[in-house]
Amino acid sequence: MATKVNGMRTILQGLTHIIAPRVCRVCRQSLSANEDILCLGCQIDIPRTLTHRNPFNDIHRRLGHQCKVDRAAGWFSYRRGNEFAQLLIDAKYSGMPDIDRRLARMCAEELDGDDFFDGIDLLVPMPMHWWKKMKRGYNQAEVICRGISDVTGLPVSDALKAVRPHGVQSRHNRQQRFDAISGTMEVRDDTAIAGKHVLIVDDIITTGASCIEAVKALQSASPAAVSVLSLALTMEQR
Repeated sequence: MATKVNGMRTILQGLTHIIAPRVCRVCRQSLSANEDILCLGCQIDIPRTLTHRNPFNDIHRRLGHQCKVDRAAGWFSYRRGNEFAQLLIDAKYSGMPDIDRRLARMCAEELDGDDFFDGIDLLVPMPMHWWKKMKRGYNQAEVICRGISDVTGLPVSDALKAVRPHGVQSRHNRQQRFDAISGTMEVRDDTAIAGKHVLIVDDIITTGASCIEAVKALQSASPAAVSVLSLALTMEQR
């Protein structure tokens, strides 16, 4: 019976691939059975920053003296118009959160190989105001956390909450981003954070304004350390 069920499943999967072929979201070539979202060639071509290998990198510099983070990483370079940048745009604005989860797994597998997650106790997604989350249907940072957790086994906590909306940050210049994000986040439960090494997770780091606000909010709960990780890091700051 199990053999018949598996055979039927294989047939249905084959028909699905004929009707709606699985293709790489970057090069549009057909994906093999063991590939997902990206083909192997495009996985290799992801423009990695390798910031996690530098104990004081560009993310630390963007955060400046306003907050202290232990380690920081942005997995790949985000450049407008680039096919890889489009992946995150589709994931955020086109209702495709599975893209973020798959990319997060790939990111976590690579960074885990370099011991980036050693000593981390908790994954905390960048919070999204409830109204914005209701309209979008999901918080992409939470999806990314789930993908990282799939690989590392680290728990995900909604320890941070957004207490008021701040609008679309991509429309703001650097100072406007800092002004808009100020005072928008709070810790839900200090006991969930106290004494732990917390990793803040987001999809893209641009000026670092959101990271700074999140770190400041978390530090009020006396964590042992705070680190930050994003799938992408912009190469051009505004």
